[in-house]
Amino acid sequence: MAARNGLMHSAESIAKGREFKPRSSDVFIVTYPKCGTTWVTMIAHALRTRGNVDFEEITEVVPWDICAGDCDQDLNDEQVANPRLFKSHEAYEYVPKGAKYIYVSREPLDAFVSFFHFLPAYMGIKPGELTMGEFANAIFAGVSQSGGIWGHYLGWWAHRNDPNVLWLCYEDLKDDLPGNVKKVASFMGVEADDDLLAIANQRSSFAWMSAHGTKFDDHFLRDKVKARMGLEDTAVTVGKVRKDGGKVGGRKAIPSEVVALLEQRWEASLGALGLKDYAALRACITAKK
Repeated sequence: MAARNGLMHSAESIAKGREFKPRSSDVFIVTYPKCGTTWVTMIAHALRTRGNVDFEEITEVVPWDICAGDCDQDLNDEQVANPRLFKSHEAYEYVPKGAKYIYVSREPLDAFVSFFHFLPAYMGIKPGELTMGEFANAIFAGVSQSGGIWGHYLGWWAHRNDPNVLWLCYEDLKDDLPGNVKKVASFMGVEADDDLLAIANQRSSFAWMSAHGTKFDDHFLRDKVKARMGLEDTAVTVGKVRKDGGKVGGRKAIPSEVVALLEQRWEASLGALGLKDYAALRACITAKK
């Protein structure tokens, strides 16, 4: 992901993240950016700790695989509780193999809007300097370290039925958080009584997470890499849990020509699998459950 004067992730840190050898009990929360990573990470962390939130920013206790080296974190270290958790935006071909993976997808048009509103402010880009069209043709199309969203989905789609992969849809989390919290607990191997499930639901609610926004705003990582990125004097103005964020149906904010472009890219990739749109993908995942 290109920054103004440098890269968010160093080559050394990326290499360390991709070469990491996880335990079979480790759980990676994997998404394309802005598809629910932090949300599901909080669910998983609350389940393994009974809701402990003794951290300033969640990346301190759930390392980001390719950024851990830049943050002076050792992926091999023990964590505050088991199972160990890791955040990742890696395509399937690059993610460390041998662990468990919770993969979360989201309607690409909604992810586009969320990413567009988050990234420029995070990178110190002033409002108006980057149009949605420019964003669609650059960052969202593949300049991001995570590549393009369509290829990301394609790679993980081939492994959706693997026993160590749990595929969740962002929209299903919105529709039925308690039901999905139970699925995550079962997949992680956590014995979740009613009290623990209640705690995990409360801690991962939009109300709780937005009220404690600084625990989820990436300041831990950004403070470590901002010098290399040339962002020493730039303040973060957009957090991960925004009052106007987390919505379904964000395409209304996208110019029609950009919507057409994004839909063409879906058709050229996932359409070849017989998935005419994201609703069809979600229907397949829901039917599997």
